[in-house]
Amino acid sequence: MCAFFSLFVPVQAHAAAASPDCHAGTLITVVAHLDDDLLFVDPGISDKLDAGWCITTVHIVGGANGAKFDYVLLRETGTKLAYARMAGVPDEWRESTVTFAGKPVHQLVLAQQPRVKLLELRLPGGGVRGGKVPLGLLWDRGQTLTTYPLNADGTAPTSYDRASLIATLRAILADATEIYTLNPDTVAFMEHPDHIYAARMTRTAAQGLKRSLPIGYHVTYPTGGLPKNLDAADTLRKRDVVGSYFAVDGNDAGHVFGEYMWDGNWVARRYWSAARTSDAGPDFQLRPFQLVNEYSSRCLASGGAGNAPRLGACSGDASQNWFWKQLPATPGEKNDALLVNASTRACIAERDSGLVEEACDAKSAAQRWTPWDFGFVYTPLNHCLGEKNGTLTAGRCSLLTAEYRWSPSPQTVWTDTRQEGALYGDVRGAGRDSTVYVQRRKDGPGFNVWVAEMSRIDQAAPWYLNAVPFDPKATAPTCQGDTLCFDSARFLLADFDGDGRADLMVVTPRNGGTAFWLLRSAGTHFEAPRLWRQTSAAWTPDIAQQYIAGDFNGDGRADVVIAQKRKDAGLDLWMLDSAAPPALWLEARELDAGARFLPARVAGSPKAGLIAMENVDGALALSPLASTGSAFTARYRTNVYPQLRAASVKVAAGDIDGDGVDDLAVLEPRGDASGTRVFTIKGGRVFGPAQKTATLRDTSYADSMPALIRRNEHDNHATLMLFRRANALLKEFYFTGGAPSLAGYDIDTSFRLGPVQIWGDLPGLFSESLWTKTLAYWSR
Repeated sequence: MCAFFSLFVPVQAHAAAASPDCHAGTLITVVAHLDDDLLFVDPGISDKLDAGWCITTVHIVGGANGAKFDYVLLRETGTKLAYARMAGVPDEWRESTVTFAGKPVHQLVLAQQPRVKLLELRLPGGGVRGGKVPLGLLWDRGQTLTTYPLNADGTAPTSYDRASLIATLRAILADATEIYTLNPDTVAFMEHPDHIYAARMTRTAAQGLKRSLPIGYHVTYPTGGLPKNLDAADTLRKRDVVGSYFAVDGNDAGHVFGEYMWDGNWVARRYWSAARTSDAGPDFQLRPFQLVNEYSSRCLASGGAGNAPRLGACSGDASQNWFWKQLPATPGEKNDALLVNASTRACIAERDSGLVEEACDAKSAAQRWTPWDFGFVYTPLNHCLGEKNGTLTAGRCSLLTAEYRWSPSPQTVWTDTRQEGALYGDVRGAGRDSTVYVQRRKDGPGFNVWVAEMSRIDQAAPWYLNAVPFDPKATAPTCQGDTLCFDSARFLLADFDGDGRADLMVVTPRNGGTAFWLLRSAGTHFEAPRLWRQTSAAWTPDIAQQYIAGDFNGDGRADVVIAQKRKDAGLDLWMLDSAAPPALWLEARELDAGARFLPARVAGSPKAGLIAMENVDGALALSPLASTGSAFTARYRTNVYPQLRAASVKVAAGDIDGDGVDDLAVLEPRGDASGTRVFTIKGGRVFGPAQKTATLRDTSYADSMPALIRRNEHDNHATLMLFRRANALLKEFYFTGGAPSLAGYDIDTSFRLGPVQIWGDLPGLFSESLWTKTLAYWSR
């Protein structure tokens, strides 16, 4: 133990150290644990630091549930390293014990950036899966808690009751210009009980300031199942900071560079709500949500009094709105909430005969559920809620697959239609298409590129290995200059040099503009990247809705279209080739800025053109853009399909009937049971009607990404390709598990689907293959 403590000798404070300049403002963030701020609140903290603010972060809990003091110090070591990296200065701190409202608090001030301060209250923590929750006992039951030692040498603990803890927090918040904390308005175990109590304590203390300050409440664990909402720069920086923390706590930074474990999932997301400290309100508010089965994309709906609840297409109907009602219980006790329908106000009970809706009774053990945060929902009899053979079920909580995973919203990481998973092209020059997919690496923010064939015999092979080593002690960003990193890259596959083989293009920010890196296909591998084009600051990835590859000018080599957001409205379509300056081919003010594009052969031109897809009052709308060789000519919204809800369709383009004009295949979740419906739309000067072509009963819409290809140059039919997630068993921490898998359906010229051809699982993880193809959602 003595050797361990030698790591924590505090930097002595300089007597003449100047006070930090906080004229820009002071952000005070109050969270429970020593990683909550890094995972759930940032980049809110780093943005303020960059803007010249002083930032103070308060950690109420030290260590974790039942941990010894050495773990408290270990977590603080990780936090110090992370904040030093956030500030871009060495990991050197001035440590001291300061007093707020008569209580000692351990203080750390970053030596070379004194605008950064950490305050450690070091109270004991509670369990996330049930068990004693000391903060809850203090808050709800009037108990007194004793802290861990407040000096690094193991001395000077203190004690808190509710009044003294509020007084201490209020004294800390006195200098705040703005406050951030976690989510007070939810139930255990939807989020960690410590998170909820820390946020309620903060809100109560802030309300006593008698000043109306902005306060932000942050969702924690549930964000892992929601779509990414941070831009590439914020995500890359946050992964660096979080990686530095976990290099100390757990000695494992690798998992934060992925999307397959809890910590990695939270990095690319920040979901929060803004309020004022003067706002009135109880500690808990009932907020309706939808309970969505992530495998089938169907919503839990009320079946009416005396009936079983059911699953149906997510429609937004009031019968699909639910809320958790917290019951009086010892903090940390499971089975502590009622599942209430917001429309009928009935509760779901579990009896020997199954699930049934009935009048709510807080005393009924059959109605007491355990909400959960990582995708599972536990019933009153401690079964797991799920879907089996298309119907709602409550089964044993073992050997669970995605049918037992739930989300509070139909918009999940799995149904985020901005994402891409695989590309298709003739990379070998053999007259047949291959599948190309990109996988995150675990040793840093780099990636590997794999090529797979539509065959049970040929195995996927790595064609390019791009290691970007991560140094947790570095102060400079891991991704800068010419480094290619997964989170900031977008990918294109086409024959850019006209040699008959499809090449990989990686698009990244660089030098204030955009870099296009060409990885030429050598037939057996992709060559090292060379800079194909560098744009000026007039074209940057953060305003490029999408990049689209195709031979739009007919010269035999692929070009790149940049669909760039306009300042007034709509999009500009810029053409970029390997030599000429970017050329404006269309000012598409009429298109929504969230429009998405498919490269396609459209009626009116033998050259490659585009199909623009929009959300018009909820319906899918199509606009063909034909190429003249030097510009696009547009016919806007020639077809609108009210039966296809734009927010929940995935669309692929390809020539199904061999007439030289591309047709469409559309996937949407099946509403009446689990599975996916396939619609086809014939291309032409005006698109044909959307015809239901097939129902894929064993295919999850959420876990599948479509493409239309011709597998070889002699094919007289197209193949609907599905790059999908194998429905693997879910593990406790590894809850997005499942390998990528390839399957295909040949489509004849009458638009009929043939039997499925399953080519098997591929190396890696499906979740690690998803990258952002377009910036914006359809917004209409």
